[in-house]
Amino acid sequence: MAQRLPVRGGAHPLAQQVGDGSGHGDLLWSGALERYSSQVRSTSQQAVLDAALALVAEGGLDAVTIGALTARSGVSNGSVYHHFGSRAGLLAVLYRESFAHCMAALVPALEVGDARKAVRAVVARYLEWVADHPGRAHFLYAAPESADPAVKLAAFRPVARWFAARMAAGELREVPLWALDPVVMGPAHECARRHLRHGFDLGPAVDLVADAVWGAVAPVG
Repeated sequence: MAQRLPVRGGAHPLAQQVGDGSGHGDLLWSGALERYSSQVRSTSQQAVLDAALALVAEGGLDAVTIGALTARSGVSNGSVYHHFGSRAGLLAVLYRESFAHCMAALVPALEVGDARKAVRAVVARYLEWVADHPGRAHFLYAAPESADPAVKLAAFRPVARWFAARMAAGELREVPLWALDPVVMGPAHECARRHLRHGFDLGPAVDLVADAVWGAVAPVG
């Protein structure tokens, strides 16, 4: 398991893309998280979602068939279609809930302290989340086409706004919004994938990965 780090509770172009700084966006995000991460579901709905996560972890996205879902969950074909409409509908629900679940784990790490400590804490928290929730992590990596861009942006907004504010203050190097996930967090994603595929031990990697991620956004000069 990844090492745990302690967590305490002028318009920049990036900030313009993710909110106006009023806090209204954060309230909207909190509402979205309430809907997508804490939604009360029937026993059969939750059984199907849990079955889908288990199937992805065991055999990849192709293993998630209606037949496999019904066999694994004990829920009938008709109930699966009633609850989710289609296989694609099920995957869309699972993606938005898993992405919101991940973001809810990361956001508190931004309050650790200065920019360097916070960035390192985000890395540690992400790798910890992957180790603790391999089914959801497997799914997010396996099914990017199931993502609703608007839902992802809403869930990612607090993270993007935090980075925007630190960039505007000169505490971080300026990077475009699109680069935060594939470029800045690239080393964390690579280690996470190795962990999920081959059991790579994330614990010893945390500090090295955090150094690499910080190096991508550390202020120049």
